[in-house]
Amino acid sequence: MKVLGVLMTTFCRLRVFTSAIMIAALTTTNVSAQSLSVNMPGPLRAGVNVGQTDNFTGTHYWYFYAGPGAVAVHCEFKGGGLLGNPMNSRLTFTLSDAAQTWHQSKTLVSGSNADTNQVTFHGNIKQRIEVIVSVAPVAGGLVRMGGEYSISVSGAVAYGQAKSGDPIVGTYMQMCCMTENIGLTKFQPNGTIVAANGFTGTWKLFDASTHTYALVINGEQLSVTYVAARGLVSSNDAGAIVFKALP
Repeated sequence: MKVLGVLMTTFCRLRVFTSAIMIAALTTTNVSAQSLSVNMPGPLRAGVNVGQTDNFTGTHYWYFYAGPGAVAVHCEFKGGGLLGNPMNSRLTFTLSDAAQTWHQSKTLVSGSNADTNQVTFHGNIKQRIEVIVSVAPVAGGLVRMGGEYSISVSGAVAYGQAKSGDPIVGTYMQMCCMTENIGLTKFQPNGTIVAANGFTGTWKLFDASTHTYALVINGEQLSVTYVAARGLVSSNDAGAIVFKALP
């Protein structure tokens, strides 16, 4: 088990070089509550909504209310890089109604010109509907591909309410940076942690402005930062996803 722990910790450190640039900004800014579940999309809010996803994380889902009247949805894809170098990547933005009776998509390419790294969807909605916005990275691959994107809506629009309660509450898959692999892990509303391998622990909000939490699991202490629809990343190493969010 000690050897496994050393290998997992080493793997975490190696991953810093491929993902630190892509995620560091999100741990220090107020990121919107995007979701990994199409059945529970996160609400867009007024202004610019910033998110970050890649082929290791999965598709993000948002929603807002549109109509009656003219509506515009503006999407941009900034992208990320590898070892400090810019890397072109693709994200597909899709708008649809909640029942999936219609959809409209556009694939954007980071590191390109304004014609291909941003798009504005326009529509004239006859009656109020819920609109789902999905942001899908390229599937598969061994190299992390994706990056930062933004969405803003204007016109005859309204916004939903964010989920109440502490955002850390939920079930995650432990990925790295612990001396032992503990598997699926539940962070419960009462501040306790229960892992699939039988380990238990506690979580406590340390700094609300940076979404930083202090964890104690089976006597092991960790400092992590919550990133919506991504999970809990190491506070000392923004490229290491310690607990991956699940749909």
